[in-house]
Amino acid sequence: MDTIISRQEVLSLPARGAVNLLHFHQGMVLVVGADAVGLYRDRRAVEDPLANGLVGYEPIPDALRPVFVDPDGFVSEQTSGFIGLSSGAALFVRPDGVALYPSSLDALHNRDCCWLIPFPPLNA
Repeated sequence: MDTIISRQEVLSLPARGAVNLLHFHQGMVLVVGADAVGLYRDRRAVEDPLANGLVGYEPIPDALRPVFVDPDGFVSEQTSGFIGLSSGAALFVRPDGVALYPSSLDALHNRDCCWLIPFPPLNA
């Protein structure tokens, strides 16, 4: 059993197109698209047109943007807090949030972090 991600789904959202949704055990949802990553408080917030429940959102740099590959979408592998993208870039779920790295090796060594979407405070 995965300790961080409870399940994944690949679907198409209106105005966003194809995305991967990675559901965290405590309820938050990470949305990975072709050009950006968003972290939401729960699944319902993902489709809220007013973006209520959006924790953070960051664009993926052009050189690191993943390509959609059936049936897995933009995510090529996922183990615990490691999320490999089809471009070779990696997302890593850290204690302080979700970070994007140019490669798996960079994520492993915590170097050259492109950005971090911080987790909300526990009492929020």
